[in-house]
Amino acid sequence: MARDTLDTLIRLAEAEVDAARLALQKVLAEEDAIRAKLRDLAVQVEYETSMAAKDTALAQQYGVFIDHVKRKRHVLNVQLDAMKPKVEAARDALGEAFGNQKKYEIAKQNRDEAIAADRNRKDGLAMDELGLNAFRRNHE
Repeated sequence: MARDTLDTLIRLAEAEVDAARLALQKVLAEEDAIRAKLRDLAVQVEYETSMAAKDTALAQQYGVFIDHVKRKRHVLNVQLDAMKPKVEAARDALGEAFGNQKKYEIAKQNRDEAIAADRNRKDGLAMDELGLNAFRRNHE
């Protein structure tokens, strides 16, 4: 019964670890998407700056563009800052799930080692008994 219970607990803990891992991947993907938007914005600013330097009509609109970029960058940075606690929470959840899994695995290993040690002790006693009986028969 105990063997089945620990095996079941280990399987459940593995499922929790997998779920926590997926949750962390999802949060990290969201964070990466925000960072990618910030990089794309920087590339766009670089491109628009070079175009405004070449064309005076575009240069007149450049100030409006930069204001828009500043607002968008601010929004993205706020979103990025909001992701930090989510990432930490997901990492903590993964660490806790992994810790629980390890506890069950260690308990199972300890139990298996205790069973093996008991079996070896009983086998040794049985072998001693056989040897003692053989000795008695040979010396009677």
